Amino acid sequence: MSLSKLEEIRCPCGEAFEAELWNAINALEDPELKEALVGGEINVVCCPSCNQIFYAEHFILYQDPSSELLAFVYPSSFADKADYWEARMADDFQRAMEEIAPDEKLCYKPILLFGLDALVEIIHADDAEVDEVAIVEYLAQELGLSLISLHPSLARPRKLPKLLPRLPVKSGNIREEIIAGLKKVLHRNQHLEIYKRLLDSIESDKGWTLEKKLIKSSKRSKDSDR
Repeated sequence: MSLSKLEEIRCPCGEAFEAELWNAINALEDPELKEALVGGEINVVCCPSCNQIFYAEHFILYQDPSSELLAFVYPSSFADKADYWEARMADDFQRAMEEIAPDEKLCYKPILLFGLDALVEIIHADDAEVDEVAIVEYLAQELGLSLISLHPSLARPRKLPKLLPRLPVKSGNIREEIIAGLKKVLHRNQHLEIYKRLLDSIESDKGWTLEKKLIKSSKRSKDSDR
């Protein structure tokens, strides 16, 4: 649920005044707020004394269940006490999970950010990935490839897209199967930059493997089941 409330703000000119600020945003329920945030329109206020327009830096709890993203975003000036805020975030999250029904508990942990720019960067990366993932899913059906679905919250810090193409090989090695799947889709579409970088990364790391805890589900495309 998205929430806003009146907060006291101090303008650089010294004037103190109250303004309504967003302190919780659910991107799934209120996509227009997500767009406003990315566009730099969230918590922008105007001083009634000097008419200066500025961003009122304030704590924001940002959630996007579709991307398994829960971010505690503190003002950038708080970064010098990161350990303290990380501990507070963990405590707040634990208390919140204890107060809700078991079927409503999150299966992913929150992340700590300082400054709205850090959040916007993650949102841009997630949105760019969505477009490429949709193309890969379509190509997998067309090429008869298996798809491995990953937990976005675990894949994100490892710079992995949430959907990986997989082509079975004789060795049964997961690394070789993903490499083969990536080569197949990239042969059909050379503009998938995220997947091109992933292929380069996996090929250069002979010890690369896919941790089981990352895997959400594995599915066959319709064509490959025929």
